[in-house]
Amino acid sequence: MLREDLYTPWFQDNDWGFEFISGEFLGTVVQITEVKLPDDSGGEASVDYHVINRPEHVTEEDIKGDLFRTSFELVINDILKEAIDNYENNKQQPV
Repeated sequence: MLREDLYTPWFQDNDWGFEFISGEFLGTVVQITEVKLPDDSGGEASVDYHVINRPEHVTEEDIKGDLFRTSFELVINDILKEAIDNYENNKQQPV
């Protein structure tokens, strides 16, 4: 799990996202607006987001680059894995 090492999630009302707490994008805050999971096992998740805080050391070009995309994907995959694990561990068994 990368939570609390690379990022920390945040929640406010119906909004949620994460903040990078280490690495190249330290201090960058991202709001997730929608996550679409594929209908089949062969597809990829689609995530709509926007950066709501970008520190001075992080440029617009950085946000559009491969390193940000890779870091973002790591965080999203970590969040989705945690959510799936929590669901699997907490789902009720039929009586």
